[in-house]
Formats: sequence, C-alpha cells, structure tokens
Amino acid sequence: MWYFAWLLGTLFACSIAVIAGLAFEHAEAKKTSESEE
Repeated sequence: MWYFAWLLGTLFACSIAVIAGLAFEHAEAKKTSESEE
C-alpha cells in the first residue's frame, strides 16, 4: 500500500503549491491595487 501513501503525499504537495501560488498572486494584486489609489 506504499503507492497509496505516495499518491496522497503527491496530491497534498501539489495542492499546497497551488494554494501558495494563489495566495502569492492575491497578495501581489492587493499590493498593486493599494499603490494605484
């Protein structure tokens, strides 16, 4: 059953990467919108 743990770990790592990317993009957009005002 090692492949089950490997699959879960891979999906978890990918989801963390996606969430981090979205959070970074959101922070950058917020920063640029504040500087425009």
